[in-house]
Amino acid sequence: MKIIIKLPNFIGDSIMTIPAIELLKKEYPNASFIIVCRASSKDIFRNFGVKRFIIEEHKLNKFKRSTRLLSEIKKDKYDLGIVFHNTFLDALIFRLAPIKKIIGYNKESRKILLDFWLKIDRSRHYVNHYANLINQYLNNKYTTLPPMKIYSEPSKLLNKNSYPSVGFLLGGENKGTRTYPKELSLELFRLLKDRDYNIVLMGDSEDSKNNTLYQEALEQEGTSVNNLSGKTNITEFIDLIASVDLLVTIDSSAMHISASTQTPFIVLLGKGTSAFDTVYPKVDFGEVLFYGKDKIQDTDLIKTIPPQAIVKQIDKMLKMENQ
Repeated sequence: MKIIIKLPNFIGDSIMTIPAIELLKKEYPNASFIIVCRASSKDIFRNFGVKRFIIEEHKLNKFKRSTRLLSEIKKDKYDLGIVFHNTFLDALIFRLAPIKKIIGYNKESRKILLDFWLKIDRSRHYVNHYANLINQYLNNKYTTLPPMKIYSEPSKLLNKNSYPSVGFLLGGENKGTRTYPKELSLELFRLLKDRDYNIVLMGDSEDSKNNTLYQEALEQEGTSVNNLSGKTNITEFIDLIASVDLLVTIDSSAMHISASTQTPFIVLLGKGTSAFDTVYPKVDFGEVLFYGKDKIQDTDLIKTIPPQAIVKQIDKMLKMENQ
């Protein structure tokens, strides 16, 4: 049996499909899995038993991207297709390919393209959203969600010693209202400079400008910093998060990687793209800091989190870790 799966576009959403795919692996233990995804999501499924990845070239215009994707998919035949990405175009591409049965949610009036479909319930957690589609297709055979875990290895970029390593992903200008403000970040690192923590700055190239500023400020105080922003690919980023003792993040993708690699985390919550209670990982080793309950402006939400509260939570969680 060959099963082809179209993942959502974003890393965090793709991670949340893992329990659903585990249900498929449990139901069809001898099946071959083919995953269609963006290049950034491929390494989430390292050592996952995927037969083939078909990479969606999202930088191309929609017509070229779609025709290339269809051409790649049509190189094989499939027994079952799961469209986790809820667009009409994705369902149409699967319909035009040699796939015997296609399942997905009915969005953008695409149920005419699907052999099995469900209505979307926006109040459902994203993990349950994906798993429910599979489970209902299987006549509600399963009652318990499989764990959301991804493979990782010890990071080669982290110089570990006897002190705890704390990773920080506080955002750059491209993160908009989710970014923890520079003046508060600088105060946060000033408060941490006398503690025996290994500070690791993370993020993509867009985060590098702010992280360089933080690195310079810390080094002027005589604090050693490992600034890895813009220097990691997805595999290295996953391994890095898995190897620190604690992650402090404003980014939901990093939050889901942390949850899936059993790394304790602190989320600094501002304005997000989805209702937070539908995306927060179903684990008990994460904490959320949110102080903006009485704020009107999106830009004010994350600004209300005091650096002192972050330091207090870091100290508390690392002390608990070491007990």
